[in-house]
This record gives sequence, C-alpha cells and structure tokens, in this order.
Amino acid sequence: IEDLEIVPIMELLASMKTHSVPEDIDIKDTVLNDDDIGDSCHEDFLHKAISSHLQTCGCSIVVGSNPEKVNKIVRTLCLFLTLAERKCSRLCKADSSFKYDTGLFVQGLLKDSTGSFVLPFRQVLYSPYPTTHIDVDINTVKQMPPCHEHTYNQRRYMRSELSTLWKTDSEEDIPPDTVIHTDETFTPDLNIFQDVMHKDTLVKSFIDEVFMLKPGLSLRSTYLAQFLLLLHRKALALLKYIEDETQKGKKPFRSLRNLKTDLDLTVEGDLNIVMAFAEKLRAGLHSFVFGKPFLTSMQERDVLMSF
Repeated sequence: IEDLEIVPIMELLASMKTHSVPEDIDIKDTVLNDDDIGDSCHEDFLHKAISSHLQTCGCSIVVGSNPEKVNKIVRTLCLFLTLAERKCSRLCKADSSFKYDTGLFVQGLLKDSTGSFVLPFRQVLYSPYPTTHIDVDINTVKQMPPCHEHTYNQRRYMRSELSTLWKTDSEEDIPPDTVIHTDETFTPDLNIFQDVMHKDTLVKSFIDEVFMLKPGLSLRSTYLAQFLLLLHRKALALLKYIEDETQKGKKPFRSLRNLKTDLDLTVEGDLNIVMAFAEKLRAGLHSFVFGKPFLTSMQERDVLMSF
C-alpha cells in the first residue's frame, strides 16, 4: 500500500522539478505574441480555450501529439494564472508522456503512438475544480460542469464508491482506478466533458484587442495584466454584492437576475468567468448561490427516473 501511494507522489514531484512552468512566463513563448491570431491557431479555438480555462477556475488539460504545440498552449493558459498556480502546473515531456495528475492547474499531456490519450475518470472527477480539456491536434475544447455540479457529482460518486467498498470484504478485490458501478440507482456519467455552451464577451474583446497591439513589445503583457485586474475587480464586486444581498450569508441568495443586470454580467459566459474567479477567492460560492435549487432539481429528476 505504501508503494502504491508514495511512488506516484515521488514521480509527480520529480516531474514538477524537471517540467514546471516558469513563474515568469515570457509572452514571446506563447500564442499571444504572434503577429496575427491566425498564425498559431484558429481564432475561435483560442477564444474558446481561454474562455473555458477561466470558466473552470484555471484548470485545464492540454493534449496533443506535438510537444512544442502542447507546451505553447500550456504556457499561454498559464499567463492567466497567479504565480502560485503556475507553480502547480506542468509542461509535457517530449520523449514520453506523463500520466494525468489530480490537483494540477494546467498540465500538458502527449498522446501515444496510436494518437490517443486515456484519462482516468476517477482522478479527473476528484480534482478540486472542474477541468477544461483541450486537444491541439483537432482544435477542440470541452469542459466539465461548473463548481456546484462538479462537487455534487464528486459526492455522489464518493458515496457509491464507499457503499461498494462497504459491501466488499476486502479492498484488494477492487483494483485501483476502477470505475465503480453499484447496483443502486446511481451510474456515473463517464462522458464528463461537454461542449463549451456559453459564449462570453470579456475574453472575446480581450483577444480582438490584444492582437491589434504591436507584438514583440511589452504592450501585450501590460494589456493582459489590466485584463486580469479587471476580472479580479469584477469578482470582488460580485462577492460584495452577494454579501450585501444575503446579509453576509444569513439569508439565501435569490436575486441572480438582478446581480446579472447590476454588475453587467447578463452574458452567461461572462458570469461563469467572474463566478469562477470569485470561487477561488471564496470557496463554496457556487454551492451557496446555485446549490439548493440545483440539488432539488437533481433529486426531482432522480425521483422521476425511478418511476
């Protein structure tokens, strides 16, 4: 058991030492330094990738066959993280692929010789935040559901796992990383990544404007810093708004429509990005705002399914 637990941790620490993302990323090593948005990747792909990355609290997996291409996107996404979060991110390894590790913010992963990469369902589900899945070979972006749904799915899976272990005489009967199907009503949805449903205006205008600035100078870095400051301020304003509306959490939050209008977050993607920023400042915010009605609707659905 000790080896099963210690070896992966040692491997993770060793990989972080050799392939960590530098705290100070040079914008020249990212997509944001290209002369033209079309040089490196299709405009909508870059927009979707950054937008989804911000909607999933800065957690992304970047997979592909070309290590340089993968790492360029990894570094680009890490520009939108804090220095501490960059330290918890990892570039891909050119000669052989790392395994997926739970809890990293951004990680680059190489496909095998057959052009595929298998993600361990359980480890992805147990990640602290939802994750964005980016494939640089075919320019696709998929994402997991937002924080409150992610936590709900995590707990349901954990409960089914515990009940299966309870019924099993010994843990050795269940190999690690098995997807557990119990004989109860719950079956995990293995297709946890979905299309990016919600467009935003925040990232869209940032990308349109940043490529108007001359590359190779510090202008784009300054503009990026301003953009991140704007998101941070919007997140602080959202937290203050919810605090005031709920008397610091004493009353339930009921006025999401008003919040969207008052804080200029009527576009769903914009709201998701700012909510994700706010979640990192105040853990549990999603569950507080969306949790109760979401749980009720999920319970109602389960009841209906059982008829």
